[in-house]
Amino acid sequence: METEKISERNRQPHEIENPDQSEKRIKAVGEEQEQVKELLRRGSIRHYFLGPENVWTQEGFGTVVGGALTVFFGAFLLPKLFLYSSNSKVLLAVCGIMTVIGILICGKGLYAMAKEFRRESKPVPDEVYDEILEYDVTGLKKTSKKMLEENIPGLKEEGSIDNMEMLQVRGPRDYVANVNLPLVWKLGNDGTMRYSNFSVMAFYFGKEKVYIYTCIFNMRNGMGKFHHTYECPYDQIRSVGFEDRIVETVTQNNKAVVQNLKMLVIDAGDAENEKLSMPVADYDIIKKYNGRIDISDAEEAVKVLLEKMKGVSVN
Repeated sequence: METEKISERNRQPHEIENPDQSEKRIKAVGEEQEQVKELLRRGSIRHYFLGPENVWTQEGFGTVVGGALTVFFGAFLLPKLFLYSSNSKVLLAVCGIMTVIGILICGKGLYAMAKEFRRESKPVPDEVYDEILEYDVTGLKKTSKKMLEENIPGLKEEGSIDNMEMLQVRGPRDYVANVNLPLVWKLGNDGTMRYSNFSVMAFYFGKEKVYIYTCIFNMRNGMGKFHHTYECPYDQIRSVGFEDRIVETVTQNNKAVVQNLKMLVIDAGDAENEKLSMPVADYDIIKKYNGRIDISDAEEAVKVLLEKMKGVSVN
């Protein structure tokens, strides 16, 4: 015990950890762990839609390519560029070392490829997709509250947004912010179509108004873009419901397409900014895969809006 006391007294000041530094380190570790989890989530989504990686798309093959390039530079390119006009022993040694290192890297990559080839690659189940979707939906709820509170000052007059009834509607969306991550589909084992990119429409039902947040979300990179907020008194909504539409559009790759869509439409006036619509189902995809698209949340939102409109008109 005496030895421990002496050791404690002899500790240098910098060895005693500052509580603030400890908190920062814990926070930094937590953020790093969350980044790793996020990478795993997005990798799972990619594998869910595109299938598990094969031996040619994994780390081992990349290592082999890196080693082969090192050998190429050390054994062929650099000697051809410099040694024909120079007898530098240093340069010759560098080229030799690069060649040896490249061969070792190739060997390491081939060993990794052999292990990856023997490893069984299983497809990602629907349950994993659903768990990640729920995680993203929870994040979008937080984002929608924050955006509405920041952009609609009058929201405070109706009380806390946390006390409002809330519904979130999703629908497949072909347009994306990242052209390298376009919309992809998969038919689940339960017969339900699952999609990677979707429009979001979050409804917060106040006493006199409905507050709406919209964005486009891409599950493959976990990012939402094109955030918008709206407020609309119930007595100004002329109609709300579903419409079947044939939409002629051009993709981001300048390819003309015709889509047969089921749209959720809210009509609050004749002006363009008084109409809000969002696709909730794609009939062509349903026919192609012989699946179904769940629109129960959209149907519930229409039902609640109609009840709110009726209640205001009665009052």
